[in-house]
Amino acid sequence: MARGQLRVYLGSAPGVGKTFRMLDEGWRRRDRGTDVVIGYVETHGRVKTAAQLRDLEIVPRIKREYRGTALEEMDLAAILERHPDVVLVDELAHTNVPGGQNEKRWEDVETILDAGIDVITTVNIQHLESVNDVVKKITGIEQKETIPDVVVRKAEQVEIVDMTPEALRRRMAHGNIYAAEKVDAALSNYFRPGNLAALRELALLWLADRVDEALQGYLDTHEIADAWETRERLIVAVTGTETDDILLHRAARMAARLRAELIAVHVRTTNELEEVEGDLTSARELVREFDGTFHEIVDDDIGKALVAFAHAERGTQIVIGSSSRSASSRIWRRDVVDSVIRDSKDLDVHVISVGEVERPAAAPKRRRKYQFTIRRQLLGALMGIVSLPLLTVIMASIRSDLSNSTVFLVYLALVMGTTALGGWMVGVIAAVFAFGLENYYFVQPLHTLSVSRPDDVVALVAFLVYAIGSSILVSRFTRRSEEAERARAEAEVLAKAAGTAAASGDDLGPLLESLRTIFDLSAVGIMERSNGESHEGLIRGDAFDLDGQVDQFDIDDHHVLAISGAPLDAQDRRLLTAFASRVAVALESQRLRHEAVSLQTIADADALRTGLLRSVSHDLRTPLATIGANVSTLLQEDVPWSKDEQRSFLITIDTEVHRLTRLVSNLLDASRLEAGVVHPHVVHVAIDDLVASALATIDTQHRTIDLDIPLDLPLIDTDPDLVERIIANVISNACRFCPSTDAVRISAGVFPTHAEIVVIDKGEGLDISKRASVLKPFERLSDDQTGVGLGLSVANGFATLLGGELRFEDTPGGGLTVSIILPIPETP
Repeated sequence: MARGQLRVYLGSAPGVGKTFRMLDEGWRRRDRGTDVVIGYVETHGRVKTAAQLRDLEIVPRIKREYRGTALEEMDLAAILERHPDVVLVDELAHTNVPGGQNEKRWEDVETILDAGIDVITTVNIQHLESVNDVVKKITGIEQKETIPDVVVRKAEQVEIVDMTPEALRRRMAHGNIYAAEKVDAALSNYFRPGNLAALRELALLWLADRVDEALQGYLDTHEIADAWETRERLIVAVTGTETDDILLHRAARMAARLRAELIAVHVRTTNELEEVEGDLTSARELVREFDGTFHEIVDDDIGKALVAFAHAERGTQIVIGSSSRSASSRIWRRDVVDSVIRDSKDLDVHVISVGEVERPAAAPKRRRKYQFTIRRQLLGALMGIVSLPLLTVIMASIRSDLSNSTVFLVYLALVMGTTALGGWMVGVIAAVFAFGLENYYFVQPLHTLSVSRPDDVVALVAFLVYAIGSSILVSRFTRRSEEAERARAEAEVLAKAAGTAAASGDDLGPLLESLRTIFDLSAVGIMERSNGESHEGLIRGDAFDLDGQVDQFDIDDHHVLAISGAPLDAQDRRLLTAFASRVAVALESQRLRHEAVSLQTIADADALRTGLLRSVSHDLRTPLATIGANVSTLLQEDVPWSKDEQRSFLITIDTEVHRLTRLVSNLLDASRLEAGVVHPHVVHVAIDDLVASALATIDTQHRTIDLDIPLDLPLIDTDPDLVERIIANVISNACRFCPSTDAVRISAGVFPTHAEIVVIDKGEGLDISKRASVLKPFERLSDDQTGVGLGLSVANGFATLLGGELRFEDTPGGGLTVSIILPIPETP
């Protein structure tokens, strides 16, 4: 018997319409003459879903006793006995009541499929095992009922049932999913727009992976090696150098625009002598940050290896870097870019110019007056000792084919090379040595130092004079070239360092360290000067030896640049004088920056003080005037006030006192937050106690408070005083704007990573553009708004101090929902 086929409707969230779609498909097949029955459908009391059952045949459920309660389950035996063509089974991840044949409903479905019956079923993305932990992080709720991914992946058809978060929340607000009393809590918790958007994306990605697996299987089965542009995959070639940073950032931007997968690959050749794992570390980290994958392969032909890897990974585009290279480099080394472009006929190749990348070479040192060190002179001498005899042997073997002029020119070229390496002294010695070899082996009579012809004497003397003179000139030219190159490098490094310090930093340490390294100094520092004497300041290197030589260069009227540890020539002093002027610019930039910060601080304080005086003056004067008027009225002895009238006066006084107390408390809290002297004291506390304490300290303005806080919530670790102030301010704000005919609803929940207290009002709501501004001190939405504008600012400040936050959302039907998020510390 052939196994039945499975069709799954995968929902991104509860309420998107999976059951409705399943029933509609069942009715469509039944209308075509297929024998369709309902094995199990849960309508959850939804009228429209129940209506969709129409006249489909329903296999009666079986009742099982569990802990004294009779529960209904799908009757597997009855379905197998009935043996229809298609059976509709809702809630695939459901756990069966103990006592049946299988523990899980998906196992019942497997049994039905094995019997040759097709099954149409439903499941939500949060019930799949592979994404269960992700869903928990998104929603804070752990799904107890899960199903192995393989059960859904091997289905013949998987169709996603999707709905935008806004549309789903509207369905929820209209009562099409949950009962009216559960709507507010659901919208404020699981059905937040952010949660729904994340679940929707998760479902789409899961289904995309399944489609990708199916496509890969098709390509493998049909032995299709060419790239199919079903999903963009960017293959990025990294080399373990500084170019990787540029290349990966560019590739990541391209991948983001294309919604593509980023795959980085490094091709290691077999003749690489040094490991480059350390260089690849930064590339690996970048790829991980960009949610890509990193691979490493070994091949001597880098171009062919990249193209082969791209085909193996079903890549659609290759991103490769190209730096400036000389013509000789292109001749001696095969260009990888050309090879990739030539071989990748079905792939798009992006060549990113990375320019000349500065490699971390050894730090340049101070110029030495004698460039030709002993080591270089010895190498030059060794070159002359080895090369001159070897050249002589070679030319002597073909003496008959060479003229003396040719021999002299070859010797002269070798002498010039020896001079460039070892200096003029080595060059002069090589010239004399070459002079003797020419005379002995190539001038008649051979193998003697005598000369038979006068013109040979002139030629030999001319060679010796020219060789010695050229050696001296080449030595000087080499020295001057090296000195000029070194001076240019020093000037560039110093100018770059000084410019960096002037533009961006208070720390001149790197600038001084650069100077100390370049000039090979023992100590360098910027010293403060007063009364003509230098005092200790910022120093890099060893402490200054007061008895040694310390050179000073004026920076400005108050600072000097002091260095020690190396003799300086005139060029060095000119360079350091120019450097000191750049340091002066950096110091002036620092001074201006500090002044700007000080002025900004003064301006902020002045604005705060002005706002405080403007706001508080009215809010203090009004309640004080009301209290004074009522007290004066009560003190009038000539008017016989009744008890009800006296009570009315006292209630007014009590209300205004509460108002003043709240105002003063918020002012004190704001000042404590501004001064940074608030320190949380964490203890175990119950959320319902926190809410009750907060309500006892505020004037609810005769609003009805609807509490929906479960009594069995676990204790949380937090600062009760700060949280009480947060709750009190948020509730006071809700009572101020909520209509008197509506209740302010307060609910709470505890999740694995955080606790959440939700305050819901039915007022005018708060525009998204104004939600950030209401968290600032003394901010009012309009000029006619009462209050000093500190309540939400203080609440947000305390929440931030505890590591939490305030979240604003629209209340369905109008109003504002404020969620107080409090983190729960991890237990060791």
